[in-house]
Amino acid sequence: MPQRDARLIGGVYRIGQIITGGGLLTTSTAYNHNTNDVVGLYVVDIPSSEQIDAIPALLKPYEKRRLVQSPHVLHVLDWGIDGTRIYIATDPPRGLTLQHVLDTENIDLARAIDLCQHLLLGLRALHAEGIAGLDLRPQLITVDTVGIQDRVQIDDIGLRTLLYALHYVDSQRPDDIGYLDPRYTAPEYIHHTQIGPWSDIYQVGLLLFTLYTGRLPFVGSTPAETGILQTASPLPPIKRFKHKAPDSLQALVEHAMSKDPAQRFSSAEEFLRALDTFQKTLTAGPLKKSKPERENGTSATAAIPQKVLERITGTDARLHDGSKTIRKSQPSTELLNVQVPNEQGIYAYLCHEKKGELTQRIAITQRNLIVGRLDPKRGVSPDLDLSHIDPKMSISRQHARIRFEDTFFSIEDLKSRNKTRLNDRVLTPLKPELLTHGAQIAFGSVNLRFEVPGMKPDAT
Repeated sequence: MPQRDARLIGGVYRIGQIITGGGLLTTSTAYNHNTNDVVGLYVVDIPSSEQIDAIPALLKPYEKRRLVQSPHVLHVLDWGIDGTRIYIATDPPRGLTLQHVLDTENIDLARAIDLCQHLLLGLRALHAEGIAGLDLRPQLITVDTVGIQDRVQIDDIGLRTLLYALHYVDSQRPDDIGYLDPRYTAPEYIHHTQIGPWSDIYQVGLLLFTLYTGRLPFVGSTPAETGILQTASPLPPIKRFKHKAPDSLQALVEHAMSKDPAQRFSSAEEFLRALDTFQKTLTAGPLKKSKPERENGTSATAAIPQKVLERITGTDARLHDGSKTIRKSQPSTELLNVQVPNEQGIYAYLCHEKKGELTQRIAITQRNLIVGRLDPKRGVSPDLDLSHIDPKMSISRQHARIRFEDTFFSIEDLKSRNKTRLNDRVLTPLKPELLTHGAQIAFGSVNLRFEVPGMKPDAT
């Protein structure tokens, strides 16, 4: 446990509550001895191998950061050198981290877009001062509530760059502020090519995908594999995880996350306008000829590339043709003999049997649905709520996903607390498995039988 420093840092700041410590960096609250204001304080120990007289040059970028005045960017107040330590004072910490929000809340599309719009407003202010190459990991973004609306703040103050300049060797842990996490990294970081505002655009697109789907687009079994996926693999279909997602959302995120930086949105402002347009298409249908005006008098669609605009507004038929997620390796219709839905629009049933009672048949009426349990505190319900047959509350809020792929069914565990079992085999989280007529499924302690209408009872 780091010890509180009794003396004033830089002759001004008295350390209050330690937030994180260890290695070169300590973060804390502090009191300004001159004004009695509470601030956030970052203290970096200068390695003995470094020349003290070379440190001021490393702190010059903070001149630009102090000029950034935005409610969506953590404000840098002061910095300096105190003996063998660098200190940086900022506005005090507030709100919850975006990581906490991701871990504890179900974020709908409207809120995901709103959170990203706030991020882009912060980026616009930073880019205007020539500051780019931000670390936009969710643990370095805070969400505060002002009135009834969220306010998002970028908390990165360039510490990763500073630590690297001090020849810091990171721990390869995601919570290490100096770690270049490939899960949140634009391809140019991995290729060691030029970093710029386009890199931040990529990260916001990645966060939009993650906020809405609840998962990262590229995760390998090792950091190196994740880096390869980030640089070479196409963006997974959003509909794979959120079956009600508009087709145009895929186009928007793909544009932001193009592997080629030149093919992304050219600025934070252009990305903001694209999100404006996307929101309007959700509520007002196709774009009308009279384009809405923003506060600055410019058209909300003025700076959006035509090809992207066509896909956002749903006028590019190629997107609809390419939005299917069927794989070539899928089983044939002849093999499974699946013919659904039936006349009542039912794709399949989950059958719950209880001794002394009639079998309860729970209808599956969607091609893609999440099975889980009602969250009464937030009023959030999964597509298929099994609360009524789960008195032990063993089923997670979002437990598993069942999908119909035109000729076969699949089931996927969604990192549930008490696991999903298929025919007594524990499913690997986030890995879809073939689901056949007559299969036995256990969601936690709730056992069900899967049945497809029209198939013989003894089919397997």
